[in-house]
Amino acid sequence: MSINKSLLVSTILAAGVVALPATGHAQETDGNESATTTGGLAEIVVTAQRREESLQKAALAITAVDSESLARAAITDTAGLVRVAPALQISTIGGSATQFYLRGVGNFTTNSNSDAAVSVAVNGVTIARSSAVQGMFYDLQRVEVLKGPQGTLYGRNATGGQINVITRKPDLGETGGYLNGEFGNFGAVKVEGAVNLAMGDDGALRISGIKSEHDGYLSDGTNDEDMYAFRVQMAAEPTENFSINVMGDYAHVGGVGPGVTIQGIDRDDRIGSLDPVAQPYLHALAFPAGSFLGERTGFEPYQDNDYFGFAVEATLTTSIGDITVIPAYRRAEVDFLTCTTQCFLTELDDDQYSFETRLTSNSGGPLDYIFGVFYLSEQSHERANYNQDFNAFFADFSNDTDSYAAFGRVTYHLSDAARLTAAGRYTVDKKNAEIFAYNARVVCNDLSGPPFCIGTPTLSPVQFDPLPIFFDGNGDLIPAQPYGNNATLLVGTAYNEPDETFKKFTYRLGFEYDVAPQSMIYGSFETGFKAGGFYNSVDDPVFQPETIDAWTLGSKNRFLNNRLQLNLELFWWEYKDQQISQFAFNSQGGVEFGTFNIGGTRIRGAELELVGKVTPTTTLTGLVQYLDTERRNFVYETPALVGPPPTGCPFEPSDAVFVVDCSGFPAINAPKWSISAGLEQEFDLSDNARLVFNADGRYRSSAYVGNEQLPFQLEKSSFMADLQLKLSFYEPEVYIAGFVNNVTDEITSTYTPFHPLSTSVVFESLSPPRTYGVRVGYNF
Repeated sequence: MSINKSLLVSTILAAGVVALPATGHAQETDGNESATTTGGLAEIVVTAQRREESLQKAALAITAVDSESLARAAITDTAGLVRVAPALQISTIGGSATQFYLRGVGNFTTNSNSDAAVSVAVNGVTIARSSAVQGMFYDLQRVEVLKGPQGTLYGRNATGGQINVITRKPDLGETGGYLNGEFGNFGAVKVEGAVNLAMGDDGALRISGIKSEHDGYLSDGTNDEDMYAFRVQMAAEPTENFSINVMGDYAHVGGVGPGVTIQGIDRDDRIGSLDPVAQPYLHALAFPAGSFLGERTGFEPYQDNDYFGFAVEATLTTSIGDITVIPAYRRAEVDFLTCTTQCFLTELDDDQYSFETRLTSNSGGPLDYIFGVFYLSEQSHERANYNQDFNAFFADFSNDTDSYAAFGRVTYHLSDAARLTAAGRYTVDKKNAEIFAYNARVVCNDLSGPPFCIGTPTLSPVQFDPLPIFFDGNGDLIPAQPYGNNATLLVGTAYNEPDETFKKFTYRLGFEYDVAPQSMIYGSFETGFKAGGFYNSVDDPVFQPETIDAWTLGSKNRFLNNRLQLNLELFWWEYKDQQISQFAFNSQGGVEFGTFNIGGTRIRGAELELVGKVTPTTTLTGLVQYLDTERRNFVYETPALVGPPPTGCPFEPSDAVFVVDCSGFPAINAPKWSISAGLEQEFDLSDNARLVFNADGRYRSSAYVGNEQLPFQLEKSSFMADLQLKLSFYEPEVYIAGFVNNVTDEITSTYTPFHPLSTSVVFESLSPPRTYGVRVGYNF
């Protein structure tokens, strides 16, 4: 859907509103939020800078989303955060693979070889694998989205930003809980609840859980949900100087999993690529018709993923500050078969151990400080098999990572109004791997006959033992160009044991100045770093680190007796040695999924945020982000083995390779305009009943969703809206709500891959359709 940007912006500004739904205010006051006594905007407390502070006093770009807003947007995983955080672009692309982009900084991570550029932490525990952030979005207090590199307090893999997921903690000395249910179209059923049990006056046990499911959004049953999870926490404050919280969680993600449709088929029909209806269309696009791609109807995709976690957070208050210790362990067992550009099977076992300790000042003197150390150890073993029809690629690889860091941050109060900040972090990432890659490809070596192969070789499972041949029985390998009479099986193998150490010092310099009691200006320069690593290849598998430099100038303000909030941020980022993960041809003509350092990107823009308490019962919210990105020195090579490279960028032949130059193009997943607006209207029906109406809308301008910059990868602009009407009672505490998400059933593509040998065969990962239903809840 295309709309006039200028008209939309003018309309929102004329209404006196520009901010993200629930980004500057809280829908309900809880232990971390306190509303003002003047009927103004609530104050939200965040911990983005490793200490509690008001959101309006945090000198950085941050979006904080409360639990009510998360529930209203029907968010059960990280992919749903795009509905409440406009700077984010997230999509799930197969099995457990999730790609995060924040203002154009991100990476396409599908396996344990590549790291995300946006880091995620749950209750202060860094999650090494973006695929492991599943089953976390229930019984939450808030989610914080930190925009820009967080190279000092968070460190590794936070070149684009940081997502902090904060769950509800046990309420000490209290007994209570809640039970919520949601029922909607597509067979959607979600049940979430928690029980808080007092253990004396200074302790509590909290048990929470969720079960969420819905049918597939595509006709082949893909894009469904079948997930359940639970969390157990036990907290205590045995003395006034010591607190401890012991946490354990488990999540299972099953069902069919993500899927794709084929570009060219009407999006409104939502025909999955595995649907028999799609097969004739798929073959008609391929060359030669009917013999390039195998049938997809024999595949039965699934996901059977389990995630476990255990952590302890203990804090001791001393005369020199608060000492916080967080040891943690996480495990992921991932098993899925999915079909996008090709069908592939993945089995992954991942173990993560981490330890962080911090000393945080608490004296209230002129010097605030945080010092800490961090250690993470990750061991993963993954087997991945790809059926590319013309090619079979097998990989068996193990990765070991040991990451060490020491960090510190000091803020000096020059006066009651002025502050200077300096911070630094030294990181050492040691990585080693054992990689076995096997590439089998069929070609026809006699061009004198008809355009088909005779006696196409069959892959034998014995050749690949102990790797499972998941597509055995679904047909032989289909030959690629050139076509002729006789088929030949070409096999390439590689075994690598890379071992690399990556080191980097990152830092931050900043200032803050209180212009008035509720007005602040701030500025900072911060650097970020993401280590290099390895990928599965018959060629050189090593890629190098990427870095980012970020300048920020901002202002945060409250006016009109705390009824109007106005925040402004200007930013300029320089993204260097950018890591790009994508499918590419190797030197043998086979297709591999690799990670490459390709040039960099200049990112600059502005973000304007407003929240207005128009009346005691009316709140208007919204946000406008302008983003200008340009790729620089974005040049890469691809083997000249299978014709011209699939790209919308200029290219030139050079010896045995094509040199592709995408310099000057915008970054992917970086819309120029991102706009959100919202309305919350309360109606007091009686002393015991309240009615609340919410309307939220979001607009994104067109943006590329693929690194090749092909015309079909330019996704059109879109506008989506959500509505909810909620009736609440105070005695007993119950509610019932009706909702519609994506009211106009707007459909967008979040990822647009194509078949490696034909850019005419394009697949699309689509956004969720219109959903509607009812929500009910009871607090006790």
